Amino acid sequence: MICVYGLFVYLTSIMTAALYRAYAIGNMVALSEDQFPELHTQFVAIARELGLAETPQAFIHNSGGVMNAFAIRLLRGRYVFLTSAIVEAEDNAQLRFIMAHEIAHHALGHLNAFKHFIRLPAFLVPFLYRAYSRAREFSCDAVGASVLPDVHDALTALQMLACGTKRLNKAMNVDAFAAQDFRVPGLAGFVVEIASTHPRLTRRVAYLKANFKRHAA
Repeated sequence: MICVYGLFVYLTSIMTAALYRAYAIGNMVALSEDQFPELHTQFVAIARELGLAETPQAFIHNSGGVMNAFAIRLLRGRYVFLTSAIVEAEDNAQLRFIMAHEIAHHALGHLNAFKHFIRLPAFLVPFLYRAYSRAREFSCDAVGASVLPDVHDALTALQMLACGTKRLNKAMNVDAFAAQDFRVPGLAGFVVEIASTHPRLTRRVAYLKANFKRHAA
């Protein structure tokens, strides 16, 4: 019975991946040498800098105003998805950080199917997998910051995820935003944190400020 269930899950995952890939190719814009070549060149350069022999396929899609970026594995393919809102709001250096963060998920093996299978028991322990997921985000932030000459661009890229207003991009104060983390209520903040797959943005900015001193002020 377990084998039958496992086969069902496996076939379902393959079908789901194939359907999503078909949807992405038919409804999103793929970066290439012929499509937004400047962004594509930058994306390829980051992938090579992070040690990937094969560059993931990047897509930009209409998000209806939602700012987000994510990396996934579909069958054997590696993919990075950037929403239109994040491309619109972030400047070139900030977008480089966003792309590097997502590529880092592939470079660090976070999306490896075998490793994911090994981690499945973690889902049985309350909040354990979410804690692991938050740790992955911190590691990808660090990798993303490492490819930038000035870590300030990584800090403002993260703050822009909270702000989302292109008009205020150049006026952002990362010190003030990081300081907000000290104002998060202790118990309520803890409950929100342990239930989340991503660390709160104020903490992510504070972490980078503390660990990447160059030009952070």
